[in-house]
Amino acid sequence: MLHSICGQSYTNWKIILIDDVSPGYESTDESHVVLRFDDFFEKDQVTCIYNKEKKWEVANVLRGVSLCEDDDIVCRIDADDYLTDLDALAIMNHVYESTGCDVAWSMHRWGLSDRNISGPLPQGCDVYRVPWCSSHLKTFRKRLLNGVPYENFLNMNNELVRRAGDQCVYLPALHNSKKSVFVPRVLYHYAIDEQGGAVYQTDDAKFQKAEADFIRSRGYVSRGEPWEAHVKS
Repeated sequence: MLHSICGQSYTNWKIILIDDVSPGYESTDESHVVLRFDDFFEKDQVTCIYNKEKKWEVANVLRGVSLCEDDDIVCRIDADDYLTDLDALAIMNHVYESTGCDVAWSMHRWGLSDRNISGPLPQGCDVYRVPWCSSHLKTFRKRLLNGVPYENFLNMNNELVRRAGDQCVYLPALHNSKKSVFVPRVLYHYAIDEQGGAVYQTDDAKFQKAEADFIRSRGYVSRGEPWEAHVKS
């Protein structure tokens, strides 16, 4: 992931890198993650956060979002994924500037296949009621999440969503968007083991689907305490 950002033609970016204590990769040296990339980064471009206990996806995304400015374009990338085009960030920035949109997403490459589930949203639709087509590369203006009620980020167990974070975070942004744009170019590699073409076969994947189904059936929660009151910057 980091290598694909280092080589981008667009350089006005910053990274918030969160080490979420992945099993088997616990570190006793908090500098290990970025030491190999020091030659590529300006020091003020990278913020590293090292969790002492696992927080899971949405808690980490919201913490990162809390460190962004309102007009920043937020782009979440998994550690095992990467941008497929060295102009990816330049293209997305151009889309924002030329269209005035506040949300934009692209086509992606599903593993090493030519599969892609991203596409345009129907005009004026309820984003919670249409099939998930706003997948990678997902981007949005940070201000779209300002003041979103905390309940939107909770799962069926009344806990912060753990696995379906892409929909949990992006659907509220899409709901609050005034103009969204689909970019029909492959800009993202989504690393996935399809297990012979099947998806949602493991217990972890089934839990992810259950969370996503719950989020969609609940829809957008418009009232309640803002998420910012629950997240430490």
